[in-house]
Amino acid sequence: MKTAWHIPYPTLGGMGRVCAVAEAALGLIRDMVKAIYLGMIQVCTRLFYVDRALPSSISLAARLDVIPRARNHERHKLCLGKNSLIETSSVICTWHGDVILKDGASVGIGTIVIGPVVVGENSACSQNCFISGQSHLYQDVSKNFLRQGFKTGQVVIGRNVWVGSNSVILPGVKIGDNSVIGAGSTVVDDIPAYSVAAGNPARVVKRHDPKTGQWARV
Repeated sequence: MKTAWHIPYPTLGGMGRVCAVAEAALGLIRDMVKAIYLGMIQVCTRLFYVDRALPSSISLAARLDVIPRARNHERHKLCLGKNSLIETSSVICTWHGDVILKDGASVGIGTIVIGPVVVGENSACSQNCFISGQSHLYQDVSKNFLRQGFKTGQVVIGRNVWVGSNSVILPGVKIGDNSVIGAGSTVVDDIPAYSVAAGNPARVVKRHDPKTGQWARV
């Protein structure tokens, strides 16, 4: 005979239960208000803060952090070229730099892109990638790293590049045209054009030989 599963509830007195329910209700109300606020921000962003050419597509389930979060922050751009695509559950943040998707560029499901980043023509970033042109400073261990400022280095992904799923591309990296980044790679240095790179950290494992028209192992 199967044993029934029981969910353990905290043992509280009558007043304790009332307080717990009240706190949960207030938390739920706060979450709902915040969701409505963020939804309005997303509508305004799509209407007034995105430079896009048609046809281009942004999933309604994507999050666009484009409106500056503080008055003293400079506004940066989110630009989409023709036939570019931002898929569902993606996050695009321009708080510290422009994010530019050129014609035919795409950002896959669940991918996070933090500017400054340029994705070249017909390049594709697959699912769950992390591409960031910004990182936090952490030199002073006596301070919270979130209060130490940040540094930026533009990420440039060339034309016709394939970035495999779950890859990480760090600030300042440049990836040459017609290259492939293997799934799960961490790219910390520039990758030349016509190369296949993989690993953590990513290293070039193949190069295209223009004489034979084949990809040759390095």
